[in-house]
Amino acid sequence: MKRKIALGPGAASLILIVVALSLAMMAMLTIIGSRNDYSLCYRSASMIEKVYELNAASEQRLAELDGIVASALGEENEELFLKKIQGSLPKDMTLEDDLVSWSEPLENRTLECTVRIRKTNDTNRIQWVSHKLKVNEPEEDWEW
Repeated sequence: MKRKIALGPGAASLILIVVALSLAMMAMLTIIGSRNDYSLCYRSASMIEKVYELNAASEQRLAELDGIVASALGEENEELFLKKIQGSLPKDMTLEDDLVSWSEPLENRTLECTVRIRKTNDTNRIQWVSHKLKVNEPEEDWEW
């Protein structure tokens, strides 16, 4: 003889409560994940904006350096050319051999720039050698 199992209204209510709680938990997890994605996206956009500001500042400084190099092109030899450039450089730019270096700071980031200068009249008188972004962030600021 087969036994018949009858589910009353209490079992159906219990299943409905479990399903509703599961859906509520999944909705809550989705909201938490979305908020975390938004936070990450905002921080990433902020960092990219700062990097672009640093790049723009370095390109402006490069244009300033190009003007200095263009004014020194009238010198006869390479040594006088480099001496004239050395005398005209701003304080935060350094000249070593034919390399000019400077850094662009912004908050906790620094863009270290190095270019090579050549005594030539064409537009290739300055060439990028190094363009390094450094982040100065203490380790205790990291959140895990």
